[in-house]
Amino acid sequence: MNVIRRDRERIEEIVTISQMSFRRLAVPLALLLTGFAATPQTRAQTPTPRPEFEVASVKPNTSGTNMVRIMAPPNGGRLTVTNGSLRMLIAYAYKVKNFELSGTQGWMDSERYDVVAKAPDGSHGEEQLQLMTRTLLEDRFKLMVHRETKEMPVYALLPGKNGPKLPEAKEGGCATFGPNLPPPARGPGQFPPTPCGGFFMGPNRMEGGKISMKQLVDGLSNILGRPVIDKTGFTGTFDVHLEFSPEGTAFGGGLPGMPGGLPPGFDTSGPSIFTAVQDQLGLKLESQKGPAEILVIDHAERASEN
Repeated sequence: MNVIRRDRERIEEIVTISQMSFRRLAVPLALLLTGFAATPQTRAQTPTPRPEFEVASVKPNTSGTNMVRIMAPPNGGRLTVTNGSLRMLIAYAYKVKNFELSGTQGWMDSERYDVVAKAPDGSHGEEQLQLMTRTLLEDRFKLMVHRETKEMPVYALLPGKNGPKLPEAKEGGCATFGPNLPPPARGPGQFPPTPCGGFFMGPNRMEGGKISMKQLVDGLSNILGRPVIDKTGFTGTFDVHLEFSPEGTAFGGGLPGMPGGLPPGFDTSGPSIFTAVQDQLGLKLESQKGPAEILVIDHAERASEN
């Protein structure tokens, strides 16, 4: 009898321990099951469609000319590129500058393409066109990229000794372009009209109308080949007419990605870009170091046929 009683007590002890173990597991298991049922990631989701052009043509350009044209009107829904390199297309699509690109190869500059692409309803702004261009580059060039931040030399744009002297934006002082309003025709040697909210930029001059300080530092970054940080505290819009020597700028050896240097007889007699900014705009550029984001090209292939 004592043996039977001890066995029965042993069995009851095992059952009790088992029940306690189950109770300890039951709460987290219930939470796990509840969480599993409620987690949005477990439900079937429709992937967000990538912005893409309705129709797009990418063709090699073998003209051998250095003339490049990229037209993407701010209010339009069409991208037209003539004789553009892959580097130029990436810079446009990701809104980066040459010095912000890493991992490029020689053919990304030397091989040229003509691109004609139309947005679905023809009314998308520039930001949407850039996103669609990214999709186009992924599809046709198998482009893969990622972003990194690194410490690099920058320029700080500061008020000059006597303060800024930025011309107030004038009505009628610039031209607005769009899909139904192309730039007016111009004769040989004539400069295009000053765009509103944008720049006409050459190796020795920069012109723009109704420009913000953010747009000015963006343009100066292109000229200097280095990030420019706005530390002026200036708000509002203004007109810009800046003349300078290309020597010591990103244009000193010609246009980026375009061999051959500057045309013979090109005027390089202007002041340095630093003197021009100080004398003509009442601002100054100061060399500093700071963090800057770069775009790294992980993979790219020559464009596939249409």
